[in-house]
Amino acid sequence: MSNERGFTIMELIVAMAFVGVVIVSLTDLFTGLRQINRAANNYTIATQVAQQLIEQYRNTPFSSLTLGTVDESSYLTPYPSLLSPRSASVTISQPGVSGIDQVDVTVSYKDRTGTKTVSFSTQIANKGLNR
Repeated sequence: MSNERGFTIMELIVAMAFVGVVIVSLTDLFTGLRQINRAANNYTIATQVAQQLIEQYRNTPFSSLTLGTVDESSYLTPYPSLLSPRSASVTISQPGVSGIDQVDVTVSYKDRTGTKTVSFSTQIANKGLNR
């Protein structure tokens, strides 16, 4: 019997199988994290568009606001990651108090996990900085 050092073929096969399982697990982990990152990025984009629309209407003089719904989907054009169908709309209504308009902004888009919606509301009064 010789006194040779080294690994047996069985030890090498077991080690390679273990390394293979670890690599497959890490690949699945990174794929899942990428999908989560993409969904979070899309939600951030939709939120920023909705905030931009809210600020645009808050900076509009009260007398220039007209009641009704306006399609603002053109704001979504620079963002192809928000899959179609996608839409952005602004609804201006009077909540029952004279001199106050309510502005509701809704941004909807399709994500790989389904349809998502971001909504913001604000009220704009006749009195204030932008009368």
